[in-house]
Amino acid sequence: MANTEIKLVNEGGIHVPSASSVAVVEGDTISFSTSDGSHVLLFFSPDATALLSPAPGKEFVLAAGETVTFEFTSSKPGAYSASFGTSSHHAPASFSSEIATILALEIMALRAAAMAPPAFSAGTGDTTKSGS
Repeated sequence: MANTEIKLVNEGGIHVPSASSVAVVEGDTISFSTSDGSHVLLFFSPDATALLSPAPGKEFVLAAGETVTFEFTSSKPGAYSASFGTSSHHAPASFSSEIATILALEIMALRAAAMAPPAFSAGTGDTTKSGS
């Protein structure tokens, strides 16, 4: 059975995983650690929580300097994803419902930025002239 090691690299408070996804194969394992030894919270979708052993729950604390390993208990497709943060406030409001045979490792800050409305730039699209 294969083990995939995921290193979470702290880039200005955003934990970026060393891979964007991992194949879901029954009996294989996935290990998480941080590059700088800091603590991080792992947030799992409901399907991912049911897939992994030991069951991590929706929020799992990876203690500073530790490595945690989970085993995939099935190879069947599901809506599997995980994201990472430094506090409970970083927990995603929802997870992707895309069905696949991969565990998607998401970068929450980028997802939030992608969903945010574009920034307003003063003067852009303003065709009025002063004194008109």
